[in-house]
Amino acid sequence: MPKVISYANQKGGVGKSSLCVQTAFYLAVKKKKKVLVIDMDAQGNTSSRIANRIQNEDGSFDPVFYGTKTAELFKDEVSNIVVMNCPFGIDLIHSPSNDPDLFEVESSELETALNPRKHVAPLLENYDYVIVDCPPSLGRKLLAALTIATHVAFPVKLSGFAIDGVEGLIESILGVREAFNSNLEILGIIINDMDRSVNHERSLKALQDAVPELMFKNKIMHRPPLDTAVSDGVPIWDLRYGHVAAKEVEAVLEEMLEKVG
Repeated sequence: MPKVISYANQKGGVGKSSLCVQTAFYLAVKKKKKVLVIDMDAQGNTSSRIANRIQNEDGSFDPVFYGTKTAELFKDEVSNIVVMNCPFGIDLIHSPSNDPDLFEVESSELETALNPRKHVAPLLENYDYVIVDCPPSLGRKLLAALTIATHVAFPVKLSGFAIDGVEGLIESILGVREAFNSNLEILGIIINDMDRSVNHERSLKALQDAVPELMFKNKIMHRPPLDTAVSDGVPIWDLRYGHVAAKEVEAVLEEMLEKVG
């Protein structure tokens, strides 16, 4: 069975999608593993960066989607799941940008959140790793992602409210583990987009004091090339000016893989 890693945080803008995309690239390209990405975020940012894209005359890109949408996994019955074959050998179950069908999942019965695990189970034996990008809120989609997962990691962008958000998230994860997925393992907190400001240093120390056992040793600092790589849908190490960011990302991912085992 593969390792199924979910990136979760109840806040947006902490780097879940960026880490999800770069993790998929790293595992598929550097580690030569068979990787499936499931995009549980209705914004569809991860899908748009991993999928094949066509370039417009103005230089912008549009993703090309086909196959099964993530929203379809919440149905009681799914006849046949078709994954997308994407660049770098990555497979994808996608979410179109701001998919209304996936947003509507939140108004469905709680039991629908258990359907994705049932539907994707037959696919898992085809992969070494499955990476799940979670939505930035509690609800049916996050529950679905955590019931599929074997491991969960928390990207955190430091702020004055970082501790409050992490404590609430951990409580939610423990509740899901007790009720729905007893095998779910917490990998810990990944500090992302950190700068050298006094506020970030203070928030980091507060987190280290509050939950030292959950802190990743390696951190990702504020690195503009990482944003460029994610926007362009390429591995960070492919940018000739991204070597510092690439080294930090790879250190975090190696630490994560060691934790996963």
